Amino acid sequence: MFLRLGHKILFWIIVIFGIFGSIFLFWQGNQYRQAGISQLLQQARGIYHYVVLSRQLISSWHGIYIKQNNRYIRMTPAAFTGELAAFAGKKAPFFLKIAVPDSTNPEHVPDEFEKQAIIDMKGQKKKEVWQLEYDKDIYRFRYAGPLVFENECQSCHSEKPDVSVLGCISIGLNANNFFNVLERDLIHYVIYMIGGILIILTLLWFMLRSYVLRPLRELSQAAEAVRAGNFNVRVNLDQSLEWESVGENFNNMVKTLAKKQSALQEEADSAIEQLKLAYEELKKTEKYKSDFFTNITHDLKTPITAIKGAITILLRKSPDEFAPYLDILQRNVEKLSSMVQDLLDCSRIESGELALHREESDLAEVVEDAILMAMPLAWKKKIQLDYHVPEEACLAKMDKKRMEQVMINLLSNAIKFSPEGDVVEIRLSRDDNFWKVTIEDNGPGIPVTDREKIFNKFFQRTEAKTETGMGLGLAIAKGIIEAHGGKIGVCERQKSGKGSCFYFLIPCLKEE
Repeated sequence: MFLRLGHKILFWIIVIFGIFGSIFLFWQGNQYRQAGISQLLQQARGIYHYVVLSRQLISSWHGIYIKQNNRYIRMTPAAFTGELAAFAGKKAPFFLKIAVPDSTNPEHVPDEFEKQAIIDMKGQKKKEVWQLEYDKDIYRFRYAGPLVFENECQSCHSEKPDVSVLGCISIGLNANNFFNVLERDLIHYVIYMIGGILIILTLLWFMLRSYVLRPLRELSQAAEAVRAGNFNVRVNLDQSLEWESVGENFNNMVKTLAKKQSALQEEADSAIEQLKLAYEELKKTEKYKSDFFTNITHDLKTPITAIKGAITILLRKSPDEFAPYLDILQRNVEKLSSMVQDLLDCSRIESGELALHREESDLAEVVEDAILMAMPLAWKKKIQLDYHVPEEACLAKMDKKRMEQVMINLLSNAIKFSPEGDVVEIRLSRDDNFWKVTIEDNGPGIPVTDREKIFNKFFQRTEAKTETGMGLGLAIAKGIIEAHGGKIGVCERQKSGKGSCFYFLIPCLKEE
């Protein structure tokens, strides 16, 4: 998820303030809690020492006498402590208890806290034990101090006990008020902290918008305008000296870019004008060349035809000793005539003047006729032509003569580059709405880098050049197939090993 810079900064400011505020709040609450517990502990200690001193004082007096119903009754320290505990339970915000193990008096039987406190004071020699209890939404601070046998106690007790700690003086303080105040103070502190953070965030956001985001937005809009091609845009960043320097550098950069853009535009316009002139010259040159090839090839047909006729007459009337020489002349004239015809076909294809006499025909018959014409060439190299044809009629609208020309060209190439005594496979099949013809041989093959170039005019691979041909056959075949609305190319062989596989597609005859 991509956020704006201002949102990201605001988010992290809130996170940082939240983390530090939470840590400080936790620390402050813990400090308040410790201070409160320390205060409760001091109160409990004071009550404990008051009770101990009162007991010691009464013991030193050998008891005190109080008046009840017109008579005086002697009260021991234990009785005084019991009366004090009962009175504190009614009038004071604390309770007091003397807890003694194995006591027969229910009022002195220790609870769990007091039992553990007596054990700790006897075993670990602790001087005091305290804990904070929470039960049924009530906080209570429990404190226990040792109940020991002092010298003054001998005034009431004849024998000194074997143990130093007889039990404990247990004091309980109600801590609800303290924790209610602590909770209220913490709530107030949270409110103040959130309010302060909001005020700080508001000020920071205002500063961020004014001194960071606004100039950045202006700079971004200006850069976008420059990217769109507007070099007249300028920025005015006066928020600070640093931004003013950035704005000045940006404006200088845009000025420099505008000057370079203007110079480049002038150079580009000049180059385009020169390219236009060169293109026009090239078109004229190409037209001159095309017209030259068309005219010269067309003009050469007449003398070549006359030479062929004269050679034929000479072969009939000349003595036998001239026949070999006349045969050589005839073969070379035929070759020259074929070259002239190829040049003428190329010229017509380039100019779009290739005339097609299309008619409804069976492509299988055309392929078979081309195979029969290529048979003599195959016999010379003892090559077998393996032909596969579907049972259905392969109807298409085409120029039969031109399609035979394509087939003969591809077959002659396959036979020419196949090893002697090998097999050339020809397949005719249906490929969706097209008839597909493939010719596969076991020759040296064609590299992937040359598979598109071989259909260019006059292109011949170095290792495949022969003394005959000008490299026009595949270019003519491509022009004829594309004129029929098809496609020609080189595909991967179905069998492994060396060799090449040519294919061409022509549209099937649409059913009425």
